[in-house]
Parts: sequence; C-alpha cells; structure tokens
Amino acid sequence: MKDFSGARILVTGGASGIGFGLANALVEQGASSVVIADIEQSAIDDAVAEMRVNTSAEVIGVHTDVTDLDSNEALAETAWSAFGAIDVVCLNAGVFAAGHVWETTEDDWDWVFGVNLRGVVNGVRAFVPRLIEKDSPSHVIVTASLAGVIAAPVSGVYCTSKFAALGLAESLHHDLELVGADQVSVSALCPGMVSTNIGEGHRNRPADLPDATVGPNVKMALDGIQDAMDRGLGNVEAGRNAIGQVMDGRFYVSTHPVEVWNRLVGVANDDRLAGRAPQFQILE
Repeated sequence: MKDFSGARILVTGGASGIGFGLANALVEQGASSVVIADIEQSAIDDAVAEMRVNTSAEVIGVHTDVTDLDSNEALAETAWSAFGAIDVVCLNAGVFAAGHVWETTEDDWDWVFGVNLRGVVNGVRAFVPRLIEKDSPSHVIVTASLAGVIAAPVSGVYCTSKFAALGLAESLHHDLELVGADQVSVSALCPGMVSTNIGEGHRNRPADLPDATVGPNVKMALDGIQDAMDRGLGNVEAGRNAIGQVMDGRFYVSTHPVEVWNRLVGVANDDRLAGRAPQFQILE
C-alpha cells in the first residue's frame, strides 16, 4: 500500500513509543481516522488528546488487552462502528523481559509471548478476515524487531517471541497470496533502537504472572537497553522512516535507514550461510 490518503488506521500499543510514532507518521501521509488501542488508559487519554490538538485526524482511543481474543474482537467492532472500516492495521503492542534463557521464569515466557506473539495472532484473527471481506486496498504492519532477526544475550524470551512474530508475518503474506487476497498487503516492521519506555513495560504486567526473573544480569540488561533506547531515534522519526519504507513497497521495514538494516542483517545472513555461530551485534 503506497497511498494512505484518507486511510482509516488502527494501532495496538498505539498510546506511546513506536505505535504512537506510526500513528502520527500515517496521519502525516494523509490518514483521516485513527484508533489508538492500548492497555494503559491514562496513556490512551494523553495520546488521543495530543493527536486531536496537533492533527486534523478524527481520533478515538479504545482500551484493549491484545492477549485476549474477545478484547480484540471488541476493538474491531468498535473501530468498524466508528469509521465504517479500517484500512491499515498496525499490530504493534510489545513488552520485554530480560534474563538468561535457562533462568527465565514460566511467567516471563507467558507474559512476553502473550503480548508479542499471541497479541499478533489475535489481531490477525480479529482483523484480517474483515480486511479480506472489505475488498479494497488494506495493509497490515506486524511489529517484530531487529531482535527477531539478530538474537542478543540476556534477551532470549524477547528474541524468541520476535522471531516468531516475524515468521507469522511472512506466513500471513503467503496465505493472503494463496487465497488471492491481493488487496491486503503486509509489512514486517523490525525496529532498531527507538526512544520508548519498553524497558519499563513491567508496569503493565498482569497480576496473575508475578514471577519475574531477577538478578544482577537482569538489572544490567534492562539498564543497558533503556540507555540505548534513550539514545535512539525519536518515535515519530522512527515512524516516518518505517512508513516511508512501506510506501516504497518493502516487506521488511525498519525504523532506521535501509543501509543500517542491510549491514546488520547482512552480517547475520553471512553467518548463517557460512554455518558459523552468530556474531554479537549491537542493534542500532
């Protein structure tokens, strides 16, 4: 999808970070209506108020738990009722937990996979059939990560969830082609370091999944990641880069310039082709 003029968009995890950057970037490209879905009501209220002041788009916010299929279905019903249909769906909600793979708790795995993978699965199930039935140009952006292409230490649960999300996006593309739904296109967004608060995602951790990995390596990892995030791109600039690449027709989309993607992924692919162990790369 190369033209977003008049598009009606929906973004999960849209009240902050990359999601909010995508929403603003799409409005800059002419999107007329925005649904901001998030689990944090105060952040929804702030994001909706800011967009209503700074843009001409019609904006609504919907409290959504992406880990719950019924909540996604309710979101779809609300969005369709408000705007008639949705043209661009950004399945973006994500959380992070740190720890060595052998130390990560079952609750960590359930929480991270619930949001980062099950949240995408639920979004696909709730929205893609409606996009196919709508039978007009539509686009799905699945937020994976550079950490879904290039694994990093002390991040196994996160990397594994994002590798899975990337595979889901690729399979979704193939499935849409297989059924002849050419009007629905897909991009896999693989962000690098962007100034977000994902390192503080534990604030929204469910009360029934309290057992988090602890220890000095966890704190070191979280502090290091948050520091890198703080020095990363602003979320709106990241969104502009991503949407610009979508408009260029790319499937694999980054928050950073294409040459950064090519360099980092090129090293990883060279390792795979050579059959050697992966090199550690600092994700920009």
